[in-house]
Amino acid sequence: MTKKQEVTPKKSPKKKVVKKVVKKAAVKKKVAVKKTAVKKAAVKKTPVKKKAAVKKKVAVKKVAAKRVPKKKAAKKPPRPKNYLNNKDLLAEVVLSKSQEKMSDKLAHMLQTLCARYGKKGNFANYTYNDDMQAYAMMMLVRTWNSFKPEKSNNPFAFFTQCIKNSFIQFLNQERRQRDIRDSLLVDNGLNPSLTYQMEDEAKQAKAKEEGYTNDEGIPHTVTPDVKTPSPTEEILKY
Repeated sequence: MTKKQEVTPKKSPKKKVVKKVVKKAAVKKKVAVKKTAVKKAAVKKTPVKKKAAVKKKVAVKKVAAKRVPKKKAAKKPPRPKNYLNNKDLLAEVVLSKSQEKMSDKLAHMLQTLCARYGKKGNFANYTYNDDMQAYAMMMLVRTWNSFKPEKSNNPFAFFTQCIKNSFIQFLNQERRQRDIRDSLLVDNGLNPSLTYQMEDEAKQAKAKEEGYTNDEGIPHTVTPDVKTPSPTEEILKY
């Protein structure tokens, strides 16, 4: 043999098997390590994710609250002004007294006062409320000059009391007329008004308590003998 043949050392089969086993074990270790790392990361990340979700919801709510326009607080209505000023009324009365006649402005003020007083609860529900106001205005036209500015500076109270008295006078007149009408209805066998019946029952009960009875033991109906006035007498009353 002239040339030396290069001999490559052969690897033993045992060593190959050992290497393969070692590689497989290393791979298994890496996979196991990765799995444990993934589990740990998942355990750690879950609460973070929940917190992030909660933060997102809160942020969304805030944005929605900002977008929705807030309802503006309703403004309080302006305080109503007095329909009549005592100072202006006094000045107008003094001016009218100096002119010796009621001015148009004073007449308008007194008319407004009558209308407002007629809206009071104890007078508002009468069917003849307009007639009451007209009667009060007529009385004011007759008595407005009796107010003396040198003795008082409150014409509002003076005219209000005049209107009140006028309303009460008109109610008394209406009550008298109602009693005359109801007594005529009773004399003719017709039913009177309910108010008249209730008043008559109250009078009978009072008479029974006092022992005021007739010969048969029946209490008298305490209804006064009302004379029907003539038309001329009715006119003279006013």
